[in-house]
Amino acid sequence: MVNPWKTYVKLSAVLMGSHGLTKGSLAFLNYPAQLMFKSTKVLPVMVMGAFIPGLRRKYPAHEYVSAILLVLGLILFTLADTQTSPSFSVIGVIMVIGAVVMDSFLGNLQEVIFNMNPETTQMEMLFCSTVVGLPLLISPRVLTGEVFEAWNSCSEARLREAASLEKHVLLKKLRETLESLKGRVVGRNKDDVEEAIAMGLIWRQK
Repeated sequence: MVNPWKTYVKLSAVLMGSHGLTKGSLAFLNYPAQLMFKSTKVLPVMVMGAFIPGLRRKYPAHEYVSAILLVLGLILFTLADTQTSPSFSVIGVIMVIGAVVMDSFLGNLQEVIFNMNPETTQMEMLFCSTVVGLPLLISPRVLTGEVFEAWNSCSEARLREAASLEKHVLLKKLRETLESLKGRVVGRNKDDVEEAIAMGLIWRQK
């Protein structure tokens, strides 16, 4: 690891805030409304890039105009592509705006880290920023019982997958057995076996 852990504490806090506010806003906004606000992320990213130490970017006026037109195009495309009208709530709007602001910090902070230490790898960035926030996320998940619900869901999914795989293996063996019988019989019995194989394939598809 080429960067100290404190470098990733801020990044992890911003990452958790962004994801938390994004997911939480869906309790107050429908998806088209959330997507419409998230489409504006490019503008806060450009603005924050001009103020964050280590970047201090300056964009010409035509790039801001291009970004605004891009945002408007994304919003119109989102509204035209959905069959459900956006549903707004004050709390939801505040949360999704907070998420957009967090996103603008996130991308710029990551770029600052890469600029300050070019040896930083994407693997280190993703791993460290996730591990730092893991203890903070586990505690409330345990208290609310969501960890156990997730574990039970994973266990049920594994059991369903195992049952499906076992069924597939049994059907394959059945088909191989019927195919071997087909080669050993002649005449009227052969027609019966072919019919049994066809019925077996139909049952397998079901």
